[in-house]
Amino acid sequence: MVKLKPFIVFSDDWGEHPSSCQHIFKHLVKDHPVIWVNTVGMRLPRFNRADFQKAIKKIKKMFASAEGKTKRLPPNLSVLQPPMIPYNRAIFRKFNKWSVVRKVREEMKKRKIKSPILVTTVPNACDYIGAFGEERVVYYCVDDFANWPGHEKDLILEMEQKLIAKSDIFIATSEELFKKLEKQNKPTYFLPHGVDLDAFLNFSTRTDYKPLQSIPKPRIGYTGLIDDRLDWNLIDYLLKELPVISFAFIGKKEKDFRNLSHKKNFYYISPIPHQEIPAALNSLDILILPYKVNDFTQNINPLKLKEYLASGRPIIGSPLREIEKFYPYVTIARGPEEWVNGIKKLLKKGEISRQERFQILAQEDWAFKAREFLEICLNG
Repeated sequence: MVKLKPFIVFSDDWGEHPSSCQHIFKHLVKDHPVIWVNTVGMRLPRFNRADFQKAIKKIKKMFASAEGKTKRLPPNLSVLQPPMIPYNRAIFRKFNKWSVVRKVREEMKKRKIKSPILVTTVPNACDYIGAFGEERVVYYCVDDFANWPGHEKDLILEMEQKLIAKSDIFIATSEELFKKLEKQNKPTYFLPHGVDLDAFLNFSTRTDYKPLQSIPKPRIGYTGLIDDRLDWNLIDYLLKELPVISFAFIGKKEKDFRNLSHKKNFYYISPIPHQEIPAALNSLDILILPYKVNDFTQNINPLKLKEYLASGRPIIGSPLREIEKFYPYVTIARGPEEWVNGIKKLLKKGEISRQERFQILAQEDWAFKAREFLEICLNG
C-alpha cells in the first residue's frame, strides 16, 4: 500500500468552532496522516473574565490526558496542545518554540512520519519552520492578522514576513490577500471558502430553533465572531429605525455592547455548536453581514457567507468585494438608509429555492475545496 503524504498543521484549536482549515482537513485526514498543532493566539491577553476563562480552558487542554482525546479523533489525526505561554516576545517566544518543536518531533517519531508538508494559517508558526524535515511549507492565508483588533501589529508583521520568506506556496482566501501575496513571486493560489452544502440542503424543518423561540418575529440575525469589524454605529441606527424587528447576534463576543443590550429589539445568544447553525439560520427571516468598510475588512471573505446562501434565507450585507460577488443573491447596502429600505423589501421576499442554491454553490462544497487544496499542496 502506498503511504500518502503526511501533513503538520498549525492553526486554530481543533474541535472548536470550525475554521476553513478544519473543514478542509476533515476531508484530507480520511486518507492522509495529519498532526494538528493547537497554538496560542496572537492577541495580547486582557485582564477580563472572558480571557481568564479562555486561558483556563487552554491550560486544561495542555495537560489533558491524550488517551481520551485519541478515542474521539479520526484514526489518521493527532491533535497536540504543547505547553505555551500567551506572549510572543523574548524568552517566552524561545520557550514556546522549544516546547512546540519537542512535542511535534515526539509525535512524528511515534507515528513514523517523515518529510511532511507543513501548513500554517498563523504567522507565529514562522518560528517552527525547518524543524521537522518538511518537504514544503504552505502558508494558507485566511486573514489580515496584523490589523485585527487587539493584535500587536509590528510583531505580527515581523512574523508574517518571516513566514512569507520561508514558505514555498501561498493559498489565499480572498482576492485582496491573494494580490498581497502574489507580489512575492512564489506560487500563489486563490481558494475562497466553501460550505457543507448537504447540511443545509437536507435541512427542511420549519420548527423554530429553541434558543430563538422566545424572540419575537420578524427576526434578523447574524452568526459568527462579534467584534470591532462590525459596524456598530450602523447596528445602533437599525435598532432605532426598525424598532418592531428583532435583531439576534449569535456567536463569540469580543466586543462590549452594553450600550445596545438595553434596547428591547437587541438579542445576544452565546456561541452554538456548528452543526446547529442550519437550524438557527432557518429560524431567521433575514441574515445580515453588517461589516465596516475599510482597508482591513476588504481583506475579509466571511466564512458564514456561503452558509447564509446555502440556507436560502434573504441576505443583506455591506459592500465588501467578496460579498459583492454574490449579488443579486445578496442585497448590497451602501449606507444606513439603503440598509433600512433593503431590510423592508427583503421581509416580503421568499427564500432562494433549493435548486437555485445548488446551482450557486455546487462547486463550493468543502469536498471540492479540499481536493483543490490537496492538489496545490502536492503539485503547486
